[in-house]
Amino acid sequence: MATNWTPLLWLVAALVVLWLVQRQVHSHIEGLVLVVTASSDAAALAHFLLLLPGVVVHEGSHWLAARLLGVRVSPISIGPQRKRGRQMRFGSVQIARADPLRESLIGLAPLIGGTALVLLIARWGFGLLPTLSADLDAWPSRLWACLRAPDAWLWVYLVFAISNAMLPSASDRRPWRTLAVYLALVLAVAYALLGLPPIWGAWLTRGLHLLSYLAFAFSLTALLDVAVLLPLLLIEWLASRLTGRRVQYGNK
Repeated sequence: MATNWTPLLWLVAALVVLWLVQRQVHSHIEGLVLVVTASSDAAALAHFLLLLPGVVVHEGSHWLAARLLGVRVSPISIGPQRKRGRQMRFGSVQIARADPLRESLIGLAPLIGGTALVLLIARWGFGLLPTLSADLDAWPSRLWACLRAPDAWLWVYLVFAISNAMLPSASDRRPWRTLAVYLALVLAVAYALLGLPPIWGAWLTRGLHLLSYLAFAFSLTALLDVAVLLPLLLIEWLASRLTGRRVQYGNK
């Protein structure tokens, strides 16, 4: 039986869209406040307060993963801090050096924890089953049904805040290259010497099923970010016309 690679392809596409859209959402949240207030500090503070639940989940996931993996970790620090230039940091936790595997898992913890929370909210807050469907015509009705759920706007806000803070930062991604090279070498040697065992087919199927859950979560958050970005751009344009101030966006 041929392997269905649709979940993997969907996951990659959803991640790319989510990454691109989130960069725009983050930039224009601060841009809107900057146009209205002409204060970079006010823009950073508004951005931080909007994403506060997600910041807590992000740093808490690092802290919990480090404790579970036996790595020394400092108390969590929450609050906007300027790093260098215009870059801001909304939270931090100092983690002791460890092997690449544990460092990579700690770096991935916000993505894993955030995805799990998004799936839980989708299931229990909106009543959405985490299944992928190629029938795109069904998605508008499914998403419209979400808005009729009890406390829908609270769940929408939590999904927005958590998902926009769950992607790994540059420091989170630092140990991945060493781990990726190491795992690639191990798999290449194992394949060359032994070939792929038959049981790997079953594990591959289970892995792709798990990826479908991740793809669902990323698709849901990407759609939500697009829904936020479009009116955000319009409001920023209107505010710019009224105040006469414009924000020049550069590559970060």
